[in-house]
Order: sequence, then structure tokens, then C-alpha cells
Amino acid sequence: MAKLANELDVAAVLGTDGVIGEYISDFESRASQLAMAELIAEAIALGESRVIEASTGIGKSFAYLVPAFLSNDRVVISTGTRNLQDQLFQKDIPLIRKAIISARKVALLKGRSNYCCPHRLNQHRLQDRFKSRDMAAIFSAISAWAAHSESGDIGEFADIPENDSLWYYATSNADNCLGSECPEIDRCFVLKARKKAMDADIVVINHHLYFSDLALKQDGFGELLPDADVLIFDEAHQLPDIAGNFYGDQITLRQIDMLCREIVDAELSEAAESKVLRSLSDQLGKSAADFRLALRSFAQKGEWERIQNAPAVQQAVTVLRQAMEELVQQLETMTGRGKELAVCFRRLQGLIVALENFLDVNDNQVSWYELNERSFRLVHSPLEVAQPFREQLKLADFKSVIFTSATLSSQKSFRYYTERLGLGDIECANFESPFDYSQQALLYLPQNLPEPSDERYPMIFGELCRQLVEACEGHCFILFTSYRMLSWTAEYLRAQCKYPLLVQGELQRNELLQQFVRIENPVLLGTSSFWEGVDVKGDQLRCVIIDKLPFKSPQDPVYRKRIQRVNKAGGNAFFEVQIPEATISLRQGVGRLIRDAADRGIVALCDHRLNTKGYGRGMLDSLPPMRRSTDLEEVQAFARLLGDN
Repeated sequence: MAKLANELDVAAVLGTDGVIGEYISDFESRASQLAMAELIAEAIALGESRVIEASTGIGKSFAYLVPAFLSNDRVVISTGTRNLQDQLFQKDIPLIRKAIISARKVALLKGRSNYCCPHRLNQHRLQDRFKSRDMAAIFSAISAWAAHSESGDIGEFADIPENDSLWYYATSNADNCLGSECPEIDRCFVLKARKKAMDADIVVINHHLYFSDLALKQDGFGELLPDADVLIFDEAHQLPDIAGNFYGDQITLRQIDMLCREIVDAELSEAAESKVLRSLSDQLGKSAADFRLALRSFAQKGEWERIQNAPAVQQAVTVLRQAMEELVQQLETMTGRGKELAVCFRRLQGLIVALENFLDVNDNQVSWYELNERSFRLVHSPLEVAQPFREQLKLADFKSVIFTSATLSSQKSFRYYTERLGLGDIECANFESPFDYSQQALLYLPQNLPEPSDERYPMIFGELCRQLVEACEGHCFILFTSYRMLSWTAEYLRAQCKYPLLVQGELQRNELLQQFVRIENPVLLGTSSFWEGVDVKGDQLRCVIIDKLPFKSPQDPVYRKRIQRVNKAGGNAFFEVQIPEATISLRQGVGRLIRDAADRGIVALCDHRLNTKGYGRGMLDSLPPMRRSTDLEEVQAFARLLGDN
């Protein structure tokens, strides 16, 4: 039966004959899980921080949730994805609550755009802006649902996906929220969620929410984190890249277009006799579109300093800045007319500051642009995140911070990870997976492959994929490092393979995964977003094929600058940056295969550099201890055994 928290320690919950086994029928006490939980409990008790690598199969969620429930400290748990947030709150935490009688309150808190905004719902419904009957009908259905929802979490409304453009009109963001001046503040779902979080002992958030507005201070959430004692980062391998996104500035054509549209709407509702803002907004929208056209002569992605002196670009920047200045000056004179106009004024001020930061190139930042057929993105990114990350943690004054993930080390060392986040001499630990990889998995290392850059490689790789797919009767993930190779292989397999292909870009990611689990003999082709956060257990996935080592492109502006900086300082960026990053990514991709003690399958790594380069051995040794083979016939025989089971 369940026991009071003050009568328990982690061993009494997770150990042999632990109370949680009474509520989870297939629960098996795992030595690695218990050891990890005891390490976290000790760190919390001592007020110390830890970096913990917990390999697949340990059950790291329970390993940190149980100490959190047994502690008297206030705990914030930050995850890498909203999916894991929901899993913790809706599945894992309720299971633990059955075993542990605890008065500790738990709250789930997501970013503002995950909640319906009653004010914007009402505003856009009254404007009747939807030309399509279907859009108008769905928007009415959203309004009806929101009127009765307790949480307002858009994930509850299943009729359209969470990334549907219609949600823009039904949610707010940090830019357009009216805050305390909102006429619908009494019905605000965000405010309700935050009040629950303020009153909770354990709060589940995600990394994006943690980083937004410098630990949420400018987002009205600053009182929660400084008052917490313990911060636990799950999926902590994502932190450096997410931090880099939030410590910089960004401007997009969509941002400008949306702001122009909302300025016109605000003028119509709060200064109907005026027409000047519409004219200036149209002018800004045109100058932004012309700016995109000026970039079309250059690469789709690159460093700003490489193109900033081109005459057409200089002219486009001048016109864009002038249009912003003229509009913001006019807006300033009208801020007293209404709340919407005042918010639009502050938003445009923010865009002007972001543009000035972007244009101010310096050694510690990199300004870069990205262009597609419809939009552009201007980004001002820090080269290193260690200093601002340390400052953010120091400001929050946690007594204990836990970093955990299945992949934090590279070639048995945590140095690359801890240095990127400025964690100093923090104590690090690794807990090995309880899975028997030598029996469950076979690592195939094909011989005599050409260089990935060789023109023969796509055909040879495509044929190898066909042979493996046929041997496994589908049931394959094929993971790529580029869309070009994915597209080529998809076309080859369509002509050569009888099994159904699920190709990234043809459906939403979640739809592809749902179909993979549901249909017979599936083959899924995906790039970076499928290398992690994908959990397919059982016989449905028998083989993971990886086209080549996941080295980041040296043409990526931020990555290129980081590499240059290390080399300029006398280091060796290939071994200090590129190898560690590629190793961690490779471990993530390989980790898609074995997700359960009963899983069996094949990993095929189709990059000959693992066999021919000195660093290849170190990368291979970082992978789980799988039996290795270079013989295709042996691999095909193993695949047939999988089918027989």
C-alpha cells in the first residue's frame, strides 16, 4: 500500500520490493536507476549540482521524480519538449503519487502561446476576418471549447494540430499580449496556469520557457524560479543550442507582416478616423518584401558581414530602417488612443533595437541571415553561451541544479558539454543501460563504401538501403544528414522497393510517426528532427540506417565562427568541437533502435570514415556495446531471425 513520503527513502520506493512495484505491474527494480536516484537525493540534500548521463533503459524520469517528491525543497523540472512535459505530468507523476502519499502540489506550466487567449478569440471573431467557411467554423469551435476548458491548453483541442496557422488568432505571445491592461484578464488561462505554478512545490516547465525573457523575468514569471531550491534539466543535451537561440535577437518577414497587420487593426478599432498608420504600415511591409528580394542574389544562408556592403543590400537596409522609423514616430503620437496601439508601438521599438543589434557586428556575436521563397530571417547569435548561462543560474540562486540526458558525453568525457555551459568542475556521473546490447543489437559497418562526397555514393547507399529494407521487410528508420540525400534515396526506393515509404516533408512529423506505428512494413526517411525524441518500441522498428556521420555543416554561420575562434586561439576545432558534437548526435541517432529490454534490431552506419579514420574508433567506442559485423549476409541472416520472432 502507499506510504507517507516522510517514511520513505528512494530505495524504499525504487529498490527491490519498493512500494512503486505495487502500482506498476511490470516494474523491475534497476540498480542503475536506484543509484541515479540516490545520487540526485544526495546532491539535493547537500545543496550540490551534478551532470548525469543516464543511458536508455534506466528510467531517468523516475530517478529524479522520486527524490523530488521525497524532498522538502521546491523543485522546477525543465524538459526539452512539450511531449515529455505532458508525459511527466499526465503519466509518470500520477504513478508516483499512487505509491507516495505526499502533500506536495504539482503544476504544469507551458509557454504563453500554448494557451488560448480569450481576448484575441473575441477580437478576431468580431472582426470576422476568415474568408474560408471551414476556417470560420473551426475558429467558432475553438471559441466554444475555450469557453468550457479548465486549462485553455491548445493541446486539448484535437481538431487541428498545434502548429496550425489558425492558432495565431487564438493565442497571444510576448509581443502582442496586453498584460495587466487586457480587458479579459479575469479569464486569462496563462495567468491561471502561473498562479497554480506559484502555489506548487514541483513545477514542470520546458527549456524554451526557462530561457525566454532571461529566466522569464520580463514575462511576469520571475517570482517562481528565484524561490525554487532545485532545478532539474531533463534532455539537457539540448541546452547549449536552445540557449544560443534565446540569448540572441531575431527578426523575420513574418514578424514584420503580422505587426503591420495588427497596427492596421489597432488603428481601425482605436483611431478609426485615422488612415496614416495603414499607409505607413503598407510602406513598411513593402520595404521588408523588397529587402527579401535584395537578398535573393546571395546564398540562402550566410554571414551578414559577407554581403552587408553590397549596394543593393545597403539600399534595402536604408529603406527598411527609414520605414520603421517613420512608423514608430507616428505610433508614438497615438499610444494614448488605446492599449492595442501602445502595445504595437512597444513591439516596433523592439524590432528596431533588434535590427540595430543585428547590424552591429562584433567578435562575440555573429549576425547571419536565412532566406526562403516567402520570408527571411535575420539572427544575431552569441558565439558562446557559457557566460550568460552561468549568470542566469546565479541570478536564480538555486542551491542544486541537475543536468541529465542519455547523451552528454563524447568518447567517455563530459568536458565538451560542461565547458559549453560554463559549469566548471561540476561532478559528473554516467549510468550504463541495463539492456543487453550484445544480444539485442547488431552494428553493421559496411566495407568498401566510397567517400560520402563521391558521386557514386548515393547509388551505392540507395542500393544498400534497399537490401536492408528487404531483409527486414520494412520496419526501418533511414536517418539522413541532408535533405538532398533524403530526397534522392526516397526516389530510388520508390522505384526499387515494394514497402510503404514515409518521407519527411510529405506529412507532419507526428503524423509520420503515428503512421509508422500503425501500418504494416513501414520505412521512414527523416533528417535531424528524427534523430532524437522518437520512441518506437517493439518489432515495428527493426533497423536504423544512418547515411553518414552527423558533422554539422562548416558553412553554418554560428558554427563556422566558433570553429574559427577555437583555431585562432591555437586550438584544434576539429577535435575540440566538431568530433564531440558529431559523436553526441550519432549516439542520439543510434539510440532510436533499442528502447525496451525486449527490443532487437540492426544499426547500419554507412560512413567508411568509421573504419578508416583515427577518430572513427573513438566514435564507435562511444556507442552501446553492440556486436559488430562487416558482412552483409550475416546482417541479412540476423534480420531474418527478427522477422521469425
